[in-house]
Amino acid sequence: MYSCRIVYFTKVMKRIATRCLRRWTLVYGVILIIFIITQYHKSWSKLLDLHIGMQKSKNIIECTLETQELFYRNQKLKITNCSIIDGGEGITGGPSFDNVRLLKRIVERLNYEQTIRNLDVYGPLNNNSLIVLIQVHTRINYLAETISSLSQARGIEDVLLIFSHDYYDMRINDLVRSINFCKTMQIYFPYSMQIYTDVFPGQSPHDCPPKITRAEAIEMNCTNAMFPDLYGNYRNATATQVKHHWWWKINTVFDRLTAIRYYTGSILFIEEDHYIVKDFIYMLRLMQKTCPQSKIFSLGIHSDYVSSRKSPQIHVSNWISNLGISFNRSVWNELIQCTNQFCYYDDYNWDWSLQKMTKTCPGHTFWTSTLQNSRVYHLGKCGMHHANNCTDMSHIVKLKQNLNTLKLYPETVDVTLENTKQMPISGFGGWGDTRDHKLCMHMMNHYDVKTQIQNRFTKPLKR
Repeated sequence: MYSCRIVYFTKVMKRIATRCLRRWTLVYGVILIIFIITQYHKSWSKLLDLHIGMQKSKNIIECTLETQELFYRNQKLKITNCSIIDGGEGITGGPSFDNVRLLKRIVERLNYEQTIRNLDVYGPLNNNSLIVLIQVHTRINYLAETISSLSQARGIEDVLLIFSHDYYDMRINDLVRSINFCKTMQIYFPYSMQIYTDVFPGQSPHDCPPKITRAEAIEMNCTNAMFPDLYGNYRNATATQVKHHWWWKINTVFDRLTAIRYYTGSILFIEEDHYIVKDFIYMLRLMQKTCPQSKIFSLGIHSDYVSSRKSPQIHVSNWISNLGISFNRSVWNELIQCTNQFCYYDDYNWDWSLQKMTKTCPGHTFWTSTLQNSRVYHLGKCGMHHANNCTDMSHIVKLKQNLNTLKLYPETVDVTLENTKQMPISGFGGWGDTRDHKLCMHMMNHYDVKTQIQNRFTKPLKR
């Protein structure tokens, strides 16, 4: 009897267990399905994020590798292949974070490489050669005329042309890289508004508008409210960039380029809108030979008049014409002793700041020889100081016609000692912000670019 009850109880428990198990199996199954779906979704999201991240990294690495590879091969930089997959338009597109970061990396890489083109054709630089340093912005039509004029110069095959850019532009790069008549190098201003689009040294939305009063600026609580210029205006990044760029390029060329570290010859400073007469190298050498007491030489004055005199005139004074300035490393070593005069002078123009620098540098006198029969002509009728259309090139055609009357390669020059000119009591403003002062002083610190960024490129990229 007892054993029968046990058997019956066992059967009942089995039935109950079977029914419960079926029900809990269904519950467990639903829970398991939900768990699997949840984990699958998380895993898929992680995989997708990882894929996007890897693709971005791959694009940056491939673009950097391509930059180096194409530079070695003297080919075009196909920057359109470096666009980011999350909707970026490439470097020439909108200023998304990824594009700006990529542009900054490429600029650092190009400045690090310091590649000289056509070196295998024209040979290394020597102290009897000439370096021509060209400051470039975006006016490609003027730059094309400048390059064309340089290509016709006698002795240009011994020149190293260094193009200093404050804007990365594919068309300009293609134009520069098409040069085959001499050695060329390109460097890029690393503090440009193209890279720093909405932060200093670019124009930050938190900066004070240029044309407001100090009281209005304090009420707005804008970043630089306490630092207007001497006329009460606030900084304009477009204007300050030109002075910053000029100061950076001259520091870079004299103190940070490995290829010309021991170069003691002359460096000629011109801009993208300068037309160069084909005997400019000959005239610079003649001026240096005739006026050895001068430290600075200027190859032109601001005049469209083309003189037909057989013997050009040279005026020696303490005044610098900003057309075709030339000096060497020993003069630069004197100039940098008076950096404060350049960096703290309230004037956004680099040429007036240089005037201030040379005239107020204690213990130094910078005599300048200026050629009155210009070999450098200013083409620019548009840009920061002009509102004209940059496509109008009629004045250039007229200049070329007038240059046919110029007497080239003269045997002698007439030298006249000019009375010294006085500086204006104050500058033209636009340079009152202490951040500009600090950045300017930072640029003259003598450091090696390769040492500065070697941690980012500890291993050379494969060719």
